[in-house]
Parts: sequence; structure tokens; C-alpha cells
Amino acid sequence: MATAFEYEAVDSAGKALLGQVSAETTREAMRVLTSRGLTPVRMVEAKPAKSRGPLFSLRKTPTDQDYILTLKQMALLLNAGVPLISGVETLKSQSIHPHLAKAFSNLAKALRAGTKFSAAFRTAIPGLPSYVFQLSAAGETIGELGPALSDAAEQLEYEYRVRQEFRNALTYPTILVGAGLTAVLFIFIVVVPRFSAMLASSKQDLPLISEIVLSTGMALSANKTLVFGTAMALIFLGTWVFKQPAAKDAMRQKLVFLPVFGAWLKESELARWSSMLGTMLRHGVDLIKALDLARETMSIRTLRTKMEQVSKMVRAGKSLSAAMKEQDAFSDTALSLVQVGEDSGELASMLKSLATLYEDSGHQRMKRFLLILEPAAIILIGLVIGGIVTAIMLAITSINQVGL
Repeated sequence: MATAFEYEAVDSAGKALLGQVSAETTREAMRVLTSRGLTPVRMVEAKPAKSRGPLFSLRKTPTDQDYILTLKQMALLLNAGVPLISGVETLKSQSIHPHLAKAFSNLAKALRAGTKFSAAFRTAIPGLPSYVFQLSAAGETIGELGPALSDAAEQLEYEYRVRQEFRNALTYPTILVGAGLTAVLFIFIVVVPRFSAMLASSKQDLPLISEIVLSTGMALSANKTLVFGTAMALIFLGTWVFKQPAAKDAMRQKLVFLPVFGAWLKESELARWSSMLGTMLRHGVDLIKALDLARETMSIRTLRTKMEQVSKMVRAGKSLSAAMKEQDAFSDTALSLVQVGEDSGELASMLKSLATLYEDSGHQRMKRFLLILEPAAIILIGLVIGGIVTAIMLAITSINQVGL
């Protein structure tokens, strides 16, 4: 049975290397390293990885963070001069997820059989975005596989960060609204019926708002099970709908038209598109293919359609800046940066600068959106609760006045 050995070795250029190799015995592991042109300095049996416990087995598929960390590790090994197969073997034994460990095992077998890395990589880990494989193929062609994988990990991390910012921006307002609705339900179900019982003996007419609040409270109190069941059903239904691609796409289309939030979404999408396009061009991917791959990263349908038109215009012979100008999706500053990049031959770096520009602008819009949303939610909840209290007080004072 093969055993994993950790080694320190020196290559023909005198560079020190660290890694792992699988072999039956220490002597065989030394022969494997020697056949690769390495001079072993130290060889010890690798310690088995500690079990992560039963909770780890519940993770059926790798997360985005697993993929990001794996790509970063592979890029780091390759940039340090570790041979490709040795790097894959190292990741196979040190992978943070069992699915990825199996994937790297299959990748190592394919590489030994003579398959190109980019083709074997796509087959072994199909869950990655398509641009990762395109970058790996481009990097493999020009002999810069390590930097290409490093940029792929950076792009994947950037997209993950954008999604997290979106979630984080809505977390506090969601909790605030949820707590407010819970407080309103508690008042209706627990507090209002007590006042209704106190006012039941009075035969005087109550103000309309008091009648509505008291009747609603009694109805909700009499049907607590139905109310809680409906609330739970709505929560589960909302969660399920939110996970459906069609529903998420429709929701994004609606959110785009919000005053501040919509502009933030658009700028986040354009920043992602610019970053992806610049990364692809820097690694030798042709412009048409890069435009198609960059368009795939966009989640807003209207912007995706505009970028598709940009791709068609460029394919027909127009410059990128001219095609972007006709679609009216970019600012004048963005168009100027792209045009300067085309004229100077530095389009990739200008697109990365454009991505940074849009990202910074998006962060400012996000802050303004939260500054508006949070007090608006507090005011709305305060008005509802204040209205309920006012209705109860009006009912009490109207009866007291009649009694006097």
C-alpha cells in the first residue's frame, strides 16, 4: 500500500523544494524524486490528517472558499517551482474537502497518462467557473500556469466578496424588519386582547382605528396556530423561492430600478465584468473569447444583453470603446480609460483600473443605501407600533370621557 512521504529536495538550479510523494517505501520515494531530477535532502512519512468529526461529513459539496483556497495553494506551489505532478500530489493529500481530494487524485492519474493539465483539470473539478479553465489553458500555453491560476483564484475571491457584501448589506435591515414584525405580532396577539377584554363591557362606540386594531388583535389571538403556521410556511417558501435561479433573476431585475441600491448593483456587475475581462486579456485570451467569458459572470439580464451586443460589435470590427459607448452602460470616465488602454496597448491594466474604480464607487453607494434603509426601517416599525398604542389609548380615553 502506497504511503505519503514529506520531502525536502533541491533541483538542478539549487532551489529548495518542499512537497509530498506517494511510494511503497522510503527508498522508492527517493528513487521517484531522483527520476524527477531532484536531490532529496530529507524524507519522512507524512502524518495522517486529523479527522474533522461528523459535522464535516455533512458538507456534500465544496464551498467557494474551498475552491479559492485550493487554487491559491496550487498557484503557490507552481510559482515556487514545484513540478506540476508533485504539486497535484501534495494537494491530493492535503485537500480540505474529500471531494477535492478525490478530484486531485483523478487529476494526478490523468497527468501521468499524458493528458494536458487544462483538459484534465476541467474533467476533475467541473464545479469551477468556465473562466478558470480558460485561464489555465492560456497559462499552460504560454508557460505561466502558476500566475494564471493565481489570477483565477483572485477573480473567484473577488466574486465571492461581492456576493458576501450584498448579503451583509441586507443582513442588519432584515433582522431589524424581522424583529419589528415579531414585536407587532406579539402586541396584537398578547397585549391587544387584554385591552379588548377590559373594553368589552362598554357599549360606547370606539374610534375607527381602535375598532380595527382591537378586532385584528382578537382575530389573531383566536387563531394563533394558524398565524404561526402561516408565518413558518411563508419563511420556508421565501427561502425556497430565493434559491430558484429564475426567481433570483427576476428579483435582481426589480432591484435594479431602486434609487440607490440599483446603481450599486449595476456598478458591482460592471466592476466584475471589467476585472474578468482584464484578467483574461492579461493571460493571452483573445478579446472575443474574453468578452464571452466575462459576460457569463454577470447576473443582471439587461446588462448581460448589453455586453452580448458589445461582443457582437467587436466581432464585426468595431473597437471595444466604441462598442461600449453605443450600449450606454458605462460612464464617460470608463470609456476614456478603455480608449486610452486600446491606444497604448495597455487595455488589460486599464480594465483592472476600471474595475477598481467601479468597486470603490459601489462601496460608497452601498454605504449611502444603508444610511437610508436602516432609519427608514426603524421609522416604519415605530409608526406601526405607535399606531397600535394610539388606537388603544384613544379607546380608553373615549370611554373615560363618556363616564365623566
